Amino acid sequence: MSWKTILVPHDFSSNANHAAAMARDVAKSHGARLILLHVAHLPLGLDDDAIIIPKEGAPPLRAVDMAVGGAREHLDDLAARLRQDGVEVATMIAVGNVVDEILGAARREDVDLIVMGTAGRTGVSRLVVGSVTEKVVREAPVPVLTLRGEQGG
Repeated sequence: MSWKTILVPHDFSSNANHAAAMARDVAKSHGARLILLHVAHLPLGLDDDAIIIPKEGAPPLRAVDMAVGGAREHLDDLAARLRQDGVEVATMIAVGNVVDEILGAARREDVDLIVMGTAGRTGVSRLVVGSVTEKVVREAPVPVLTLRGEQGG
């Protein structure tokens, strides 16, 4: 199987970093490009155009700008490090439902593989919170490589 475009959803967790490192290795061996995707959340009840005043004296911000916050900087830094390793990397930031945005990006970008970390929740925590990774695996139009994170340590 040859993969040319690999989507890597990234939430800036250690599990996502581990998945990005694995995706880098797969990309290098297949000559593929990576797409790093971060999905930001808006606070409940706010839409994209809502205005927020972050602190006294600060200029107002659109809710979507606040939700994205420093994500662009973090994503660009990660992309730069991956490029130093010889991998072609694009970045994307979306705002919305994490599962919907991952699946939508996979379809729009015609990816061949999704590589993502998982928190490994079990029991009641998984039932209450649900598993983004599990939902992506069930609904993805392409194979999904899931990684639980580095073992040990």
